[in-house]
Amino acid sequence: MVVGILLIQAVAFAVLSAIVANNKNRSPFGWSVIGVLFGLFGFVAALVVEEVEPEHKQGSGRGNRSSTSQEFIPDEHEKKCPTCAEYIKLEAKACRYCRHEFSDEEVERRVAQARKDFRERKQSPEDFRDEKGETASLEFQQEDMIPLGIVALIVIVLLALTTG
Repeated sequence: MVVGILLIQAVAFAVLSAIVANNKNRSPFGWSVIGVLFGLFGFVAALVVEEVEPEHKQGSGRGNRSSTSQEFIPDEHEKKCPTCAEYIKLEAKACRYCRHEFSDEEVERRVAQARKDFRERKQSPEDFRDEKGETASLEFQQEDMIPLGIVALIVIVLLALTTG
């Protein structure tokens, strides 16, 4: 009976942690594991962790890429307006939010730079690289490990207090 209740509780916290993590653009699988292992503490950690910026909001200076595209498509890339900081199409000559105007030379230069970055990424191994070209982990990002460490520390302190 007790084992069944604990199992239901573990599954409930796994699902809740995964839902919260997914809404914050984090790994639902990784956070469901945290929810199963740490229960309420894992769920609270998923609630307090910061939201990650989605991939489609990354600027073209860092280079967006479509995983299925083998050629450079300017419409799939964005740039950040220097005036209002909103993301707009790479080929835009005026910001649709604040009407900041870009010169033809600047637009052509940004498209050429994005095309060059796209080719460089295409030639390098992509398996374990993120959009900045840095090595990416398979499951957990480094910022995902911080709440896990906090939860583990809380569990250790609680165990020490209850046994000693």
